Amino acid sequence: MIRDLYDDAPRREQERELPAKQVRELAEAGLGALRVPASHGGPDLPVTTLAELLVELAAADSNLSQILRGHLGLVELLRQRPAGPGRDRLLRAAAAGELFGPAGTERSGADLRTLSTYLATEGEALYLHGEKFYTTGSLFADRLNVLVRYRNGFASAIVPRHAPGVEITDDWDGFGQRLTASGTAVFTRVPVDPELLFPHEDTFTNDYLDAFYQFVHSATQAGIIRRLADDLSELVRGRVRSYPLAPVPSPRSDPQVLAVVGQVHSHAFAARAAVLSVAEALDAAGRDPALLPEAVVRSAAAQVLNTRLAGEASWTFFDAASASAVKTSLNLDRHWRNARTVSSHNPAIYKAALIGEYAVNGTLPGGFLNRGIS
Repeated sequence: MIRDLYDDAPRREQERELPAKQVRELAEAGLGALRVPASHGGPDLPVTTLAELLVELAAADSNLSQILRGHLGLVELLRQRPAGPGRDRLLRAAAAGELFGPAGTERSGADLRTLSTYLATEGEALYLHGEKFYTTGSLFADRLNVLVRYRNGFASAIVPRHAPGVEITDDWDGFGQRLTASGTAVFTRVPVDPELLFPHEDTFTNDYLDAFYQFVHSATQAGIIRRLADDLSELVRGRVRSYPLAPVPSPRSDPQVLAVVGQVHSHAFAARAAVLSVAEALDAAGRDPALLPEAVVRSAAAQVLNTRLAGEASWTFFDAASASAVKTSLNLDRHWRNARTVSSHNPAIYKAALIGEYAVNGTLPGGFLNRGIS
């Protein structure tokens, strides 16, 4: 199935064909259920297994791995929460193939203290009001995870995607990740089931989720670099024309061209290794909460590293290609555009500062959800 996604991705992106069918097929294949506990009908696979699949999926189509990020994050949140009817219901729904979409960020910024989305009480009923942006993948979801002000903090309100009062618009106009439907969601008097309202009160869970969400971005970056390497190998294999200054007439035998191919493949190797390292640390933190700082630092480091590797690989790529590789019909520029877009969500400068703070002073900024949204 992933091979079919791989072959058709350039055309779909060029024609802006939203991947609703592909997302549903992935859900039916069980990708969204991988981390659901066995007690709720899932395979309960480790984060390391998820990491391998995310890199492969992102290599096929990086829009798809990013679309699934919100769903995967909510499953992790539910795994951390105590048993309860709402939590258990959602985990069983994920095991059955339902997809969750995110609605956290607002145009006003990432500081949760400025959230305008709120819950209103009418008698004994709760209703959701507000507007969100960057609702990546929510257009394809069955339920939405909406971040709202709640009491003296914040909570996730889970509402049906097609509930009365929910309106989602595909108005994302970024130059990359064009098929993620990362647009606007408006909520007008949307009924909220109190059992599906989950306060963000646990520091461990908040910080674990910050590291996890960044891990998914890094896996997407690694997949993009992997696709760059694959595409470059195929491109050079098929080249018949060289340049006057080339040492040999065939690009396939040109040591300088082959060195560029090797560099890009090495970047792909390093990016994937970084993602697997983060996954191992997340699995370890799930078993022993005292190991969470290591997972946070590794997740930040993967963002710093993979951002640089993706930028270098997508630029160096064309040193081993020919002038014809810039033809819009090949759509090879999507790799740079997509990598740069993913890397912009959580700028690497802040992740590098986090690592430096820990390396020098042995401290980490705590309570990520009290500071902003990742």
